[in-house]
Amino acid sequence: MKKSNVLWLVLSKNKQQQLSKIMKLTWIFCVCFVCSLSANVMSQQRVNMNLGKTSIKTVFEEIRRQTGKIIIYNDDRLGLERVVKADFKEADVRAVLDKVLAGSGMTYRFVDDYIVIVPEVKAMRDSTVKQFQIKGKVTDKKGEVIPGVTVRLDSTSLGAATDVNGEFSLTLSMDKGTLVFSFIGMKTQKVKYMGQKYLNVVMEEDALEVEEVVVNGYFSKSKESFTGNVVSVNKEELAKVSSSNLISALQVFDPSFRLRENVDMGSNPNSLPDFRIRGNSGFGVEGVSEATFRNDPNLPTFILDGYEVDVEKIFDLNIDRIENVTILKDASATAIYGSRAANGVVVVTTKAPEEGKLRVSYNMNMAINAPDLSDYNLMNAREKLQAELDAGLYDSDDLYSQQLLRMDYAERLERVKKGVNTYWLSQPLHVAVGHKHSLYVEGGDQSVRYGIDVNYQANPGVMKKSSRDRFGIGFLLSYNLNNKLLFRNKLSVDKVKAKESPYGSFKDYAKANPYDQIYDEDGNLIKSYQPHVSTSNRFLNPLYESTLNHKDNTTYTEWTDNFDFDWFISEHFRLKARVSYSERTDKQEKFTDPESAIYNESDYQDGEGILKRGEAYSFQEKSSNLDMNMVFSYNQQLGSHFLNAVLGGNVIETRFENESYSVIGFPSGSMDYISFGKEFKDLTPEGSEGLSRLVGLFVNLNYTWNNIYLLDLSGRLDGSSKFGSKKRYAPFWSAGIGWNVHNEKFFEGLKGVINHLKLSANVGATGKASFEAYEAQDVYEYYKGQWYAGGLGVIMNNMGNTNLQWEKTHTFDGNFEIQFLNGLVSANMNYYVKTTKDLLADITLPPSSGFESYRDNLGELENKGYEISLRGFLVRDKDLVVNVFGSIAHNKNVIKKISNSLETYNKKVDDEQDNYEPGWGEAMETAKPQVQFKEGQSTTAIYAVKSHGINPMNGKEVFEDLKGNLTYEWSAANKIVCGDTEPKVSGAFGANADWKGFNINVSFLYQCGGQVYNQTLVDRVEDANLSWNVDRRVLKGRWKEPGDHTFFKDIKNRDRTEVSSRFVQDENVLQFKSLSFSYSFPTELIQRWSLERLKLTFQMEDIFRISNVKRERGLDYPFARIFNVGLQVQF
Repeated sequence: MKKSNVLWLVLSKNKQQQLSKIMKLTWIFCVCFVCSLSANVMSQQRVNMNLGKTSIKTVFEEIRRQTGKIIIYNDDRLGLERVVKADFKEADVRAVLDKVLAGSGMTYRFVDDYIVIVPEVKAMRDSTVKQFQIKGKVTDKKGEVIPGVTVRLDSTSLGAATDVNGEFSLTLSMDKGTLVFSFIGMKTQKVKYMGQKYLNVVMEEDALEVEEVVVNGYFSKSKESFTGNVVSVNKEELAKVSSSNLISALQVFDPSFRLRENVDMGSNPNSLPDFRIRGNSGFGVEGVSEATFRNDPNLPTFILDGYEVDVEKIFDLNIDRIENVTILKDASATAIYGSRAANGVVVVTTKAPEEGKLRVSYNMNMAINAPDLSDYNLMNAREKLQAELDAGLYDSDDLYSQQLLRMDYAERLERVKKGVNTYWLSQPLHVAVGHKHSLYVEGGDQSVRYGIDVNYQANPGVMKKSSRDRFGIGFLLSYNLNNKLLFRNKLSVDKVKAKESPYGSFKDYAKANPYDQIYDEDGNLIKSYQPHVSTSNRFLNPLYESTLNHKDNTTYTEWTDNFDFDWFISEHFRLKARVSYSERTDKQEKFTDPESAIYNESDYQDGEGILKRGEAYSFQEKSSNLDMNMVFSYNQQLGSHFLNAVLGGNVIETRFENESYSVIGFPSGSMDYISFGKEFKDLTPEGSEGLSRLVGLFVNLNYTWNNIYLLDLSGRLDGSSKFGSKKRYAPFWSAGIGWNVHNEKFFEGLKGVINHLKLSANVGATGKASFEAYEAQDVYEYYKGQWYAGGLGVIMNNMGNTNLQWEKTHTFDGNFEIQFLNGLVSANMNYYVKTTKDLLADITLPPSSGFESYRDNLGELENKGYEISLRGFLVRDKDLVVNVFGSIAHNKNVIKKISNSLETYNKKVDDEQDNYEPGWGEAMETAKPQVQFKEGQSTTAIYAVKSHGINPMNGKEVFEDLKGNLTYEWSAANKIVCGDTEPKVSGAFGANADWKGFNINVSFLYQCGGQVYNQTLVDRVEDANLSWNVDRRVLKGRWKEPGDHTFFKDIKNRDRTEVSSRFVQDENVLQFKSLSFSYSFPTELIQRWSLERLKLTFQMEDIFRISNVKRERGLDYPFARIFNVGLQVQF
């Protein structure tokens, strides 16, 4: 990667600060160059050197060390490795520079604390030659003037530079030529000169020209000297993939970042995402409660502007405010987070206000969400009626019943002939139109800056009346005292209101029969349909529930205040402190109308049962979080040695308390206030509370020699109140080495082909603490079932473990980076091994103890794999840039050790599958594979009995037992691993093109080599209940008579199909993730309208998904395609 070498002082900060400071410094440089400032401003400083023969770069570094003067130069014009003799005693700095620059074509200027190395200007004046004067102005795409841009006549040293107003003047001896505009951090631009008297030039930012830095949440460091594995994504790249969903977009940029598809919840706007970085590192938790997401052992840690937040905060974050995202994956990158780093760390940085005049930015986005029903293949009315007839539903041995059944058939056939063919899937759905608005006001000067952020997003789902609306407001104020002390405070308030659809589960509409009508002849909604004569089931109209007063609403309000203090003690020392405090209030309210069909059961038909109809549920939680951290850093360049040391610590305190209760017995649906209820459902309200504290100290050391050899060392000691009193503290560490091969002298001859080659490796140990606050302690619960004279008694409900300790993940990571032809083609490759030991698991106890289990550290998991990312430019010139990218990742997960409790769980699963019997009055449930944990296998393995298919002679399924014998009897004891839902490889690929303000970006996701248990073939085909609508395949591939070689058994065989390898299918998936178009209006045009920026965007997300496995997806809530139209304005 090509970099303009502005010395180490500038490029250690974030990108915007870098560019701002570089622009100012480069303006100084160019003013000196054009105006030929006198060197007399230089104070008479003297230096001593005894370096012998050395490079110019080493001389510059020594001058800086002795004088404190910062040297600025452009390495494209100066041969930094040119050898000079540097032996000076009490020599004036000017004399030293004269000698080392002699014959280089460069000279120097002194301005304040800077020494600027500039080209010698050769006069090109001839009184006999006609002179042509050209003037102009240079701005960026925002319309901001750029001081210090070098303006040069191509192939000559004749040039000028823009002044503080971005203007330049140049005298030429010709009326035709090419002018070259160059500036650090901007793309070099060539402009044809055809005698014009005035030019307006707009320059674009060049990310390749600014040194990349790694932002880890505590501090930043140069990526060139970093030995860890990170993936960084900036705001422009994110915006091209998604305008609203950050977590989903990150899959495109990091192949190890995988979003686990939720086949049930689909595109439900209130369903929080479940994802992994480099596979599972724990056994997981069940359910979707708040505790689940607080304690998910596989979820990474999220850092927002230096503070830890939960996944819901990131899920609801306004993506327009994001500056960049960094994914930290290995030990070198994450060790400073110690006990929170085993699953990776995602660092999100939001935009900071820029200095300058008042600037107002407004972003508007309109999102159209269209239901995607492409995975459903249901029968129409005629097909469904024929399937019922073929399956014998209208046949009976009893003549009277046979007559009634034939009457039912005739009546339904008459409806079909009249054209009744209800498309039930469309009834609870609509095309949802949402909108998002973001307003940001910023301004200030070098001392005081401010930013005000207001945003609102209305996000309706494709199921009617479901939504997730977000509102946020923030105010940031920063004060810079003489570039020594920086104070910053950000106050933000966020509110989210979520509503679930009252239309119920989408699967109820997929089951509804197409020959049934929604409304009767009078236009009234039909509540239920005539029961089938051979069953007692009632056939309900699923739309009826939507007419009742059902509610399921959740809201939360959170306010956060972040205060930062940054003290630049000296050139080498810096102290940074942060304090964040937040409070959050969650509230959930549910109401079930007493007229709901769930009360059709006999328990609610008479007597006291009638008085129990209707239920109101209320849940409230208050939580707070205090996060404090302090970092002291030191950096020093000593000749070829550079040292960066960081010492820090942090304290986190988290509290929560909640209460909940259910009240039953409501007179009517309209009387839904809690006070109308008759009684508590569970006798009394319930509640819980939690308090946990974490304290940590860490140190990080980064050493480089001549930017060639790299060393990273990190250590951290964490203590947590969650653990047992005997294991409260634990150490974590990492060590990494690296080699910038491209900076070696022997590599100089290859730099024309390979401009970047880096090797690095690291090892370390990180941890996690993913469980509730008091699991290591004995916990007592008040017993409310009996009151005593002295008050309430208590019972013990949790047996603690004072030896409970941290889960630890030991990691090895090897990285390889290479770039060809000045970044034209680049590749990153890495290999990793992660072994998580002391996994928390439940240990089975004898019944005499009074407890079923308690927590202990016994499990062990291993993940190992590789990741490869490629990027190449097909075209890279002035007006057109086209690049393509691709990535691939592989991860293998293996359970090394499990507890006896998990073995007991496995046996329990087998027993339940062997002895399944439906309850009285219940329909038979179809068999499903269950998650099991066995040593030597993965956590995502599919367990089933090996099947040899359907015997063509009798239509029965043939199984194979563990001894290899064939049998018709299914037994859970014969289950083996028949597949794995984890794909062999997964990744992304796409392309991006820019041309004169136009941009087009496409991205795809893929996965290959995994398996899936096709439950649709069981539920909706082979074991389909033909009382309901089913998949069209229900009549295809069926065994009918001896000799038929088929996949499915006889349709008249109503025995339950057990879990077998017959339904395990290889799955390969290609998903068209996103397609975006945008156009940025030319600056010279929009300046006439008093605008700095105007951009139009159109984007499509989740456009299509191709899979070789045909199954129903979006069972409770359908998936959706998203179309976005956006407007960005800045003035």
